[in-house]
Amino acid sequence: MKLNDGQRLRLLEHVVINVMPADCSGEESMIFNTTRRTLRVQGQALHNVENIVLPLLDGDRTIGEIRDAIGEQLTDSSLNQCLEFLMDNRLVEESLENTDDLDSRAYLLPQISLYHELGFDQKDARKHLANARIAVFGLGGSGLIAAINLATAGIGFVRLCDDACILPSDSLMMSGSGLNKIGAFRGVEAARQIEAIGGVTQTEIVTDDLNDDATINPLLADVDLVIVATDAVSVNLAYRLNRLCLKMQRPLLPGGAAGIEGNVGPLVFAKDGPCYLCYRMRSMACSKFPEAELAVEQLLNRERLSQPRLRENLPIGQMLVGSYMALDAVKMMLGLPIATDGKLLHIDLLGTKLTHNVVLKKPGCPHCSVKTGNGKR
Repeated sequence: MKLNDGQRLRLLEHVVINVMPADCSGEESMIFNTTRRTLRVQGQALHNVENIVLPLLDGDRTIGEIRDAIGEQLTDSSLNQCLEFLMDNRLVEESLENTDDLDSRAYLLPQISLYHELGFDQKDARKHLANARIAVFGLGGSGLIAAINLATAGIGFVRLCDDACILPSDSLMMSGSGLNKIGAFRGVEAARQIEAIGGVTQTEIVTDDLNDDATINPLLADVDLVIVATDAVSVNLAYRLNRLCLKMQRPLLPGGAAGIEGNVGPLVFAKDGPCYLCYRMRSMACSKFPEAELAVEQLLNRERLSQPRLRENLPIGQMLVGSYMALDAVKMMLGLPIATDGKLLHIDLLGTKLTHNVVLKKPGCPHCSVKTGNGKR
């Protein structure tokens, strides 16, 4: 990599460096370790590199200033070779102009280091996440966990959509809310917890009744992803979001915990892929008593409100589901492959197992099947 004397290089914090004593041939070994890589370099007088060069790679000095500081202790050729090796192997990076901004958000450094190890430029990864806009529907369990995890990951904007109030059973998830918060809107408490994280994520609270397209459409228009916590919203709202997201071409990621299991996905976006209704219809058809399952689903759909008493679960299940939804959301914002693309991630709490099940598109699905010119699907 070509060097520019005006560059300011910073040695990455997560790199551990050790210099091993010289062997019988007089060559020393310098070992660079991260959680994903181990690099070894052999040469003579490598301890000079450790003692003279590396301390100067603090991001405050330009390469030209480093040359002046080193003087005759190291030849320009040796310094260039050292810096080129560090840059080619992504052990240093060009320092940000505004280091105060990074220092004020130091809790993001471990994540930024991981993104670097995954091949991202620090500035690019932070920009992708800071510019991301995500709407979360349902904040009584897994949706709350997802929203908080998105904030800790540095997502720039989260829209908190929930017209329900905090129940006694929600207080376990609403850390520090206390009984005096029961009856307050879930979205308000969720925003309070996110604001306490560090001020990176902007929030918008929506407490309107979410029972018609006119109210929901504007909430989907300016976001990159919609997350719906199916354990905290009505069946009607989950299906409505599925239909509207398909119509508006907004990715939808459903997920929820119920009983001894949790489900995340399938991601609803690709025109030729399955939607949430496809999954639900197939799930009911494969149940032990399909007619009874359908009757319950239709009842809940008519009531248009969440029924937590019918969704017995463990808070641990909600935490796992919410964390996996946030993880897939972050990977999606960074352009990484996600586990729920056309698949259902199933969490077995008793068996402590994760399985990925392919979800097939349901022929004739009223939400995602395209009508042909002769009226047939």
